[in-house]
Parts: sequence; structure tokens; C-alpha cells
Amino acid sequence: MKTRSWLILFLCLIFLGSFTSFFSCSTVKKLAAFDVVYNFPKVTFTYPQKDLKGTQILLLKSKLSINFDSILNANHIPSGIIASAYLSRLAMVITAPPEATFNWISSVTMLGSADTSFQHPTTLGYETNIDPSSRTLNLTLPNVDIKPILFNNSYYIEVLATPSGQLPSSSSINMYLDSQVRLHIEPL
Repeated sequence: MKTRSWLILFLCLIFLGSFTSFFSCSTVKKLAAFDVVYNFPKVTFTYPQKDLKGTQILLLKSKLSINFDSILNANHIPSGIIASAYLSRLAMVITAPPEATFNWISSVTMLGSADTSFQHPTTLGYETNIDPSSRTLNLTLPNVDIKPILFNNSYYIEVLATPSGQLPSSSSINMYLDSQVRLHIEPL
């Protein structure tokens, strides 16, 4: 009889240990984690007609910020962290003049950095096979987590282009950068 009591107590302890480990804080956080798609505001910029000599030209340098507080509020979460962040869309679009195309560049690379120095940049997107008649470039995404370059929910970008030797047909070309990120958020 005494052995049976010890066996029941032992099984109860195993059950409680399993139950506690299953519902530990880290397990609960993982179960409560969720994904959000965030559309960055469009970044407009102008490329003035310049002499296109050289190997690369800087088209855009900007800071992109995630409005993390509004994401948390919209999901009724008091606090949380970004566990991972992957770009899910990255496109450059010409808006004016109407006849302008990307015939003046042969490749584009977008780099990201935690600061403006770009000493250790991360390649966020690129395109090497540009249709010269295109007005929209959908950059190839290398599926890299941008969490390491997010500082205060912001990061810096540079868009570099390799000229094709042709000059744009007008004095300037108006464009915008359209980007989207998929965030994995863990509540605290």
C-alpha cells in the first residue's frame, strides 16, 4: 500500500512538472506571438539628370521607421518586442515624367544599416536584370532578417544604381520607394 501511495505521488509530480514546463513563460510567450505586415510610408525622391559616369550612383539615402506603438495598440498588447523582421515587398516606381523608364540604369542595390555610416551594411534587395522599358522595379529580396539593424525601430537605407550609360530623357525623374515588412512580435 505504501508503494502505491509513493507511485501515485511520483506520477502526480511528473504530471505537475510537465504541466508547469509546458506552460512556462517562454512557452506562453511563443504561443502569444503573432505576425504583422507593416507598410512603410512611401519615400519619394528625385533623381536630377547628372553625368552618369562612374560605377555606382546614390539614388536615395533615407531613414525608415516602424510605428511599433501603433502596432501594439492595434493588437491590444501593452508591450512587446520585434523578434524578427523580413522585408516582403521592395519596389521603386517612376511617377514623372510619363515617358521616363529605367533605361538609364542596369542594376540597383538597396543596403540597410543601423546608422548612417553604413560601415557594415546589409543587402536588403537588388535587381540586375532591369527591363529598360519598365517604370516599376520589384527588387529581389534575399530573405534576410533586418532585426539586427533595427535601432529604436528604425534603420537607414541607401539605394545605389549602376548607370547603363544612357541619360534620363528629362531634367529629373520623380520616383518613390514602396516597401513592406513582415514582423514577428512577441508580447512581454
